[in-house]
Amino acid sequence: MGDFWKAFTREETDSQYNPTLWTQRLPTEELLPAHIELTTQRSQAYRQKLSDQLRTVTFGRGDMAGEMDVFRPASLTIDAPAVIYIHGGWWQWFSKEQFSFLAEPFNHAGYAVYMPGYRMAQDWGNDTPMESIVKQMETAVAAVLKETAERGSKAVYLIGHSAGGQLAALLREVDWAKYGVLEEAQSLLKGAFSLAGLFDIRPLVNSFVNDEIGMTMASAKAVSPYLQDSDAGSGLCPLHLVVPEFDTPEFFRQTKEYQDKLLKAGQVCRFHLVNDRDHLDIIENLVEEEDAAMAYMLDHMGRARSCS
Repeated sequence: MGDFWKAFTREETDSQYNPTLWTQRLPTEELLPAHIELTTQRSQAYRQKLSDQLRTVTFGRGDMAGEMDVFRPASLTIDAPAVIYIHGGWWQWFSKEQFSFLAEPFNHAGYAVYMPGYRMAQDWGNDTPMESIVKQMETAVAAVLKETAERGSKAVYLIGHSAGGQLAALLREVDWAKYGVLEEAQSLLKGAFSLAGLFDIRPLVNSFVNDEIGMTMASAKAVSPYLQDSDAGSGLCPLHLVVPEFDTPEFFRQTKEYQDKLLKAGQVCRFHLVNDRDHLDIIENLVEEEDAAMAYMLDHMGRARSCS
C-alpha cells in the first residue's frame, strides 16, 4: 500500500481520516450529534419491540470475556442463517446497544443477528489494546460459529462498519481451529462485508484517533488487514468492500489497494460503491426500504446460501 501518507502533517492526516469533514448533508458539527440521537432512538425502540425475544449472553473467559446481544425473533426457525454485526467508533466510542436497530432489517429478511460488544481500546490497561480487541472479537465469533452449527444453520455472515469493518476483514482470515471450532462450523462462514472500513491502520498513529488509544506503530501493523499474509487465502469466504460515495480520499485509496492485493492473491474480493451516502448514513439508511447497501448485502448473502 502506498506510503505517501508518511508525508502527511498531523493536520492533513486528521482531515483525511475524519469522515465527518467530508459529508454534504449536514454541517460537520451537527453530523455526529444527529447520528447519535437517531441511532439511540431507533435502537431503544427495536430493543423494546423485541422485548423478551432479545437475549444478552456472555462469551469468553478472563480478559477476553464479553457480552453479546442476540436478536432472534420467534418467527425465525431454529436453524436460521446468522449475521454477526460489529460496530464502529474508532475502537474507543459507542457500544453494541447503540446499533441494535440494525438487527431489524436482517431479522425481517430471515436472519438471526449476533452483536458482540468489545472493551474500548483505552480501557484495556495494557500495551496492546488493538490486538486485544481483535482477540476478543475472535472469541466472540468462535462462540457464534459453534452455536449456529449446533442449531443446524447453513450460513453465517460477518458485517462491520468503519472500525468494525477493519475487524470483519481480519476475522475473515482467522484459523478457527485454535478456538476449538470444528470444520463443519468453520465452513458456515460464507461472506464478510466491510462497510466504510480501513485496512492499513498505520496512518492513524499520528492522528486524533490515537490520542486516547496510544497504539504503537507495531500494533498498527499487527491489526492492519492489508499487512497480513494473504498468499494462502484463496479458500477464504468472499469479502465485500462497501464504500459510501462521500467517504474520504484515503478511505477510497485504502479500499482499492486492499482489493487489488487480495485479487492478486486469488481471493474473492468485491468493491461496491453506494451512491449518495456518507460514512454515517450508509448504516443509518440500512433500515429503509430498497436501500442500495442492504439490497447488495442481502443479494450476495442469498447467492452464498444457494451455493452452500
